This record gives sequence, structure tokens and C-alpha cells, in this order.
Amino acid sequence: MILIKETLFTDNFPIITTDIELEKIKNNFPKYDQYYVASGCIKERKEKFDALWKIFEPYKDSHFLEQYKTQFHQRTWEMYVGCLLLRNNLKIKSLDEGPDFIIDDKEYIECVTCTGGDKDRPDSVPEMFVAHTSNEIRVQDVPVDQMIMRMTSVIKDKHEIHQKRTNIDKNRPFIVAVNSGILTYPQDYLGIPLIIKALFGLQFLQIDQNGNQSFSWRQEAKKANSLIPVNNFTNNLYKEISGIIFSDKYVYDYHDKIGEDCIFINNPFAKTPVDLIRFSFLKRWFAEKYRLTKLY
Repeated sequence: MILIKETLFTDNFPIITTDIELEKIKNNFPKYDQYYVASGCIKERKEKFDALWKIFEPYKDSHFLEQYKTQFHQRTWEMYVGCLLLRNNLKIKSLDEGPDFIIDDKEYIECVTCTGGDKDRPDSVPEMFVAHTSNEIRVQDVPVDQMIMRMTSVIKDKHEIHQKRTNIDKNRPFIVAVNSGILTYPQDYLGIPLIIKALFGLQFLQIDQNGNQSFSWRQEAKKANSLIPVNNFTNNLYKEISGIIFSDKYVYDYHDKIGEDCIFINNPFAKTPVDLIRFSFLKRWFAEKYRLTKLY
């Protein structure tokens, strides 16, 4: 008989109600991911993560319990994606070596979370300023290009790792599940998620003298003295990636329906395309070689 632990939080964290209390608790656990500590101390968050854990626990890989306290954002995003697939009647197996899951023995899926990057580097995302008094006003630009670069960076890393693997069937579709919740800034522009700009080079809304609307496009974004491609789904350079599942929310932000924050974007140049009907439970952007269609 396999016993399922009822809670993901095995440390004896007290439930707190103020930021001052939380900071004291965080100082007592300096080796842990502070997101893990905060989530164990805040009642609503703890309940949400434990509800996911009860679904996901039998499907965890052998490394999950070793890592989640120090890599909480990454590992709980993986847990969330696993629950999303299970709740939509897809069977998953966790892979200790290789992508995080194989779905119905058909598609591989790898989960990854963005980071803000090294603060000393030009492509890092600065922390969002929050005024705590009514007398304090500060204007802060949304660092769109920096966020796009953080997204393209993690996708690039997973693409390179996938190409090097020798223990999987490369003829199966490969999906990367990306979460950028840690970046905190608004990541939607006129109903267009920032991941679309990162994959297809979509840029600015343009309105001509007759009121007609269109968007400008670009191939690269500038990073210090180099240029970073932002159109890797408009050519065959990433043909090994069949599609992207994307969320710009922290896992604890989900409400009633798991996956309501997620979208799916297919790669129109994929070597092995995804059967889009299998992912029709997600909001989708359907990409053809010369057109994008929003399917919500």
C-alpha cells in the first residue's frame, strides 16, 4: 500500500497574517526557496498547493522530493502542468531522465520557469517598484524586451537539451511548458500575450491615416552588443519544438479551473506537429506559416 502525504509542506510553518511575521519566518529558513516558505505560511496558498499535490503525488519523479524546497517555482509549475493534463483525461508518466512527462505515450513535455536573470546583465528584468505610501509616485517602464529575452532564453536552453538527448524517440512531438509568473509585470498587450512577441516577432500596433490597424514585426531584439532572435516560430530553426504551453501567472494564482491561465501555441514549422484537438481544453493561438489565429 502506497501512503500519500496529505501536505507538500513538511516543515512546521506557522500560518501568518502580516509581512513582518513572514519576514521573521523566512529568516529562520535561509536555505529554502523563499517562495516555498511563504507558500507554507499563507493559508490560501498552502491549501491550493496541497490540493494540487494530492492529485500529482503518485506521478512525481524520483527527484521531486529532493528538489522542491529549493526549487519551488520550477517544481510546482511542473506539478501544475501534470495536474492540468490529468484533469483533462490525459495519461502521464514522469521521466527521471529526459523530458518531465510523456503524455499517453505520444508527446513529450518539458516544464521550465523563467527567472529575472543576473541583475548585473543588461537582459535582466528589474524588480517592479511598488509605492507603499500615497505621497510616493514613480513612473517605471515595463521592460518588455528584457522579459522577452528571459522567455527566449529558457526555450533555447530546452531546445538545445532536447537535441542532445539520445534516450527518447525524436519522432514524437515535443512541447515546452513555460511559466513567466516570476517576472511580475503586465505581460499582455491588447490581448496579445508576450510569448507571442517572443516567438513570432510581433511588435507594435500601427494605425494608418484611414484608421486601419496592423502590427509591425521584427526578427531580433537587442541585447547589449548582440541581437537575439525573437521569431523562432517563423522558420525551421526550432522545428524540434512542436508547441508551447504558456502561463504568465504564479501557480498559486489559479482560481476554480486548473489551466484557465494557460494558452497553447503550435509551431507551424514543427517537424512533428501536435494534434491540436488533443489540447482543445486550452486557450489556443493557432499558427500557420503566414497567419496567427486566436482560438479562445
